[in-house]
Amino acid sequence: MQLLPELAVTLYETGPHERARRQAQGERLTGRQMKAVVFLAHRGKATMGEFADGLEIGRAAASELAARLLDKGVVRREHDPDDLRIVSISLAGPAERYATDMLAQWGEQLETTFARFPDIDPDALVAFLRDLIVQLKGRPQA
Repeated sequence: MQLLPELAVTLYETGPHERARRQAQGERLTGRQMKAVVFLAHRGKATMGEFADGLEIGRAAASELAARLLDKGVVRREHDPDDLRIVSISLAGPAERYATDMLAQWGEQLETTFARFPDIDPDALVAFLRDLIVQLKGRPQA
């Protein structure tokens, strides 16, 4: 099981957090803020409820997190023109461009790695990794 610590360190070192933290208008992003950036990079645009659910945090925490990201210029906030009670957020400016580049790079790296191992079923590997994440976070199995 020596592979797990090595994998954890490698994922941390190759993650976007340090570069993204430096690019956030001079202010560092926290781990939770980086998780929000990655979520919005995948999602594109999310209502505050979707944002909270996607990050598995409460609505008040999601609102506070969005406010901090807004202050740092990482996200933009939009009201639904048909219902002003509905607020959506999405990545803004450099954060949006950076996230797009980051996702493209990760996609290329995954495709290159899977191409070297044609006998591995990608769906089975994804299922395994999702289960591993749940186990590492200490959540009960569904």
